Amino acid sequence: MTSLSVPKPAGVVQGDVLIARIANRDHVEAVITPPAGWTLLRSDQSASAVKSWVLWKVATGAEPASYSFGFNVSANVAGSIVAFSGVDPVNPIDAVSGQKNGNSATLAAPAVTTSAANGVAVWFGTQVWAGSACPASPIQPPAGFTEPFDTCLLSSSTGLLFDAAYAQLGAAGLQPAWTGSSPFPNTNTAQVVTLRPAGAPSCTVGDNFASTFTTLGNLTSTDIVEISGLAASRVNPGILYAHSENNANFVAINKTNAAVVGSYVAGVFPWDWEDIATGPCPAGSCIYMADIGKASGHPPPEPTTFAVYRMKEPNIAAGETSGTVSGDRFPFQYPDTPQNAEALMVHPTTGDIYVITKNSATGLSKAYKFPKPLPAPNTMSTLIHVADLQLPAGADVHAWEATAAAIHPCANRFLLRTYRAVYEYRAPAGGSFESAFFASPVALTDTKEGQGESIEYEPDGSGYFTMTEREAAPYPLKRVARQ
Repeated sequence: MTSLSVPKPAGVVQGDVLIARIANRDHVEAVITPPAGWTLLRSDQSASAVKSWVLWKVATGAEPASYSFGFNVSANVAGSIVAFSGVDPVNPIDAVSGQKNGNSATLAAPAVTTSAANGVAVWFGTQVWAGSACPASPIQPPAGFTEPFDTCLLSSSTGLLFDAAYAQLGAAGLQPAWTGSSPFPNTNTAQVVTLRPAGAPSCTVGDNFASTFTTLGNLTSTDIVEISGLAASRVNPGILYAHSENNANFVAINKTNAAVVGSYVAGVFPWDWEDIATGPCPAGSCIYMADIGKASGHPPPEPTTFAVYRMKEPNIAAGETSGTVSGDRFPFQYPDTPQNAEALMVHPTTGDIYVITKNSATGLSKAYKFPKPLPAPNTMSTLIHVADLQLPAGADVHAWEATAAAIHPCANRFLLRTYRAVYEYRAPAGGSFESAFFASPVALTDTKEGQGESIEYEPDGSGYFTMTEREAAPYPLKRVARQ
C-alpha cells in the first residue's frame, strides 16, 4: 500500500504528545509523507529488509479520528501511535536514538543523554517476521518498561513484529542503553524517544542580551593552534569543546574559567577543521567535526569534496580525559560548485547537519544540509540547498564573512558568527526550525575579537560563548548573558 491510516489513541486531549512509529518491509528506499502537524524525528533501516520511522506531534483541540501516512512506493506497512500526558507541550522531545540490529534476537537502542529529570522513555521494537501466525509473545521490551501493545503484521514472507513500551525516568544525564529481546534472531530496529516533563527546567528563549561581554578565563593548552570552534557537551555538564583549525587536537574546557579538563586527538587528520558541534547520534551523543574549509588548509590543490566526522562524546566523569577518539567520516559534495565554508550546526533533536558557506565578496552565504536519513559512513552525500543568507553589508567586509554557527537548544533559532559581528536568526512563533533561515538577522553583542571564529549557546539558552582564532595563546573565553 502507499498509505497507512493509524487511529488516534483513545482519550487524547489537547496538549498530549503523540509519538508514531511507522515501519515497512522490504522497501528501505521508501520516503514517508506525514500528515499535517507531524514532525519526523529519525528513521532507521537495514540493508533491505525493514525501515522504521519515528514521528511526533502535540495534540490540538481538534484532532482527527485517524492519521494517514503516505509513501512514495507501495509496501507492506504497519504503524502505531502512543499518547502521553504531563509532557512539556512546547519543547517535548528531550533525546532520541535508534539503530538497526541485523539477524539478531537482541533489539538494542543506543544510549541517550537526557537534560531534564523525571521524563519518560518511549521504546519501539520492530522486527521482520515470516510466520503464518503471530507468536504468543513477539518482543520483550527492556526491563522495567510497560507495553501498551505487542503484536504483529501477517503477510506471508513480508510480515513484521512490532512493540511499543515506556518507562518513567529519574535523574537527568546519560541513560543506559535500553535493550529488548525476541525469540527470533531476525533483522530488527530499536528506537527510543525521551520526553521532557511539563514544568521541567529546560532551555529558555529570550530576545534581549547584555550589551557587554564577560571574559571568563583563558585557554592555555599547547595542544591547540588557532581556535576555530566551540561546542557544548551534552554528556558532561558545564563542559565546552574547543578545537584547532589545522591539526587533529581538541580539548574539553570548564565553561566557567576555560580550564582544560580533557585533551584528545581525533582519529583522522583534517585538511581544514573549521567548526564543531554536538548532537544526537546512534551512540547517544556525538561530537561533529567539520572538515569543510576550502581555502586555508594544507598545501594545494584545494578540495572539491569535504567531510564531517562524527565521534562519540567522551565521558569525563568515567575517566575519559585523554586519548585518540575514533569515529565515522561522512564525505559530501555540494549540489552546485565546491564552496568555502566555516560554519557547522547540528539540530539538537533531529540530528540534522547543516553547513553554512562563507562569501568574502558579497556576504551572500548559502545554507545546506545533509540528506535524511544520513547515508552510511564513507558514502558520498550531495547536500541539499536550504536557503541563501544575505549578511548585512558594511564598510568592513569581514563583518559579513560567516565563520561559525550554532542552533539554539530550543531549536527555534540559530547564531551566525562573522569575524566582526554576531547575528541571530529567529523562527516566527510556531514556525519550524528552518523557517529561521528566512528571517531577518538580528545583530547581537559582538565580543571584539578581531577574528571571531567560534560561537556556542549555553545549554539552557541563557547566553552564548565566543573565542577568537587570531589572538595568540592564551585564548580568552567570552560570554554574553541573556537578559
